[in-house]
Amino acid sequence: MAMSNLKDQPHGTLRITCPDVTATYFMPEFLGQFAERFPRISIELLATNRHLDLIKENVDFAFRVGPVASQTFITRKISSIRRVLVAAPGYLAANPKINDPNDLIQHRCLLHDALPDWTLSDGTTRTTLAPPAAAKSDSLGFLLQSCIFGSGISLLPAYICQPAIAAGRLTVLLPNWDLVPYDMALIFPDRTNQSKAQTAFRDFVDAFDFSRFAAGISTA
Repeated sequence: MAMSNLKDQPHGTLRITCPDVTATYFMPEFLGQFAERFPRISIELLATNRHLDLIKENVDFAFRVGPVASQTFITRKISSIRRVLVAAPGYLAANPKINDPNDLIQHRCLLHDALPDWTLSDGTTRTTLAPPAAAKSDSLGFLLQSCIFGSGISLLPAYICQPAIAAGRLTVLLPNWDLVPYDMALIFPDRTNQSKAQTAFRDFVDAFDFSRFAAGISTA
């Protein structure tokens, strides 16, 4: 009976792409749970910050962050991602105190090249800054490790910072100010006849609880 049930399960290989940092800090647990439920489906994960051509690369599903506009693919928002301003305790001890957003201009700011402006709100006041970049990169991993090293301040997804915050290697700045979250979406080609493996993955994403991820609790 057990062997019969196993044979009835969806099987095959799914090609999935996501940003590199998502592959490191979120996908191990997420895909691990998927594998426990669907052991006959194998995964090929393409971790890249480039937006691959899903058709040419034969990709089944793509996790994308930020605005997604496509009339070619099906797009499903799956989570909002909390962001935090962080710096190493050593950096903060050696530099001027930060009491409000305008103080950030005096500091070494490490910017993601897709986010040159930082918008903060305390509920009554909304402030948008264009901090001078001491360093700029498209790699969230680089910005995270640079903060931990003590190179400056960065605005990062909370879920990748949480282990370093819990270990005392990073400090959250301006905790009474909210930072605009960003969205993560799942996109996939509009295939009329999806395989059972593709349907299983889509349904698994629909049912998955993203609340810990969205709140910034690392799953790594």
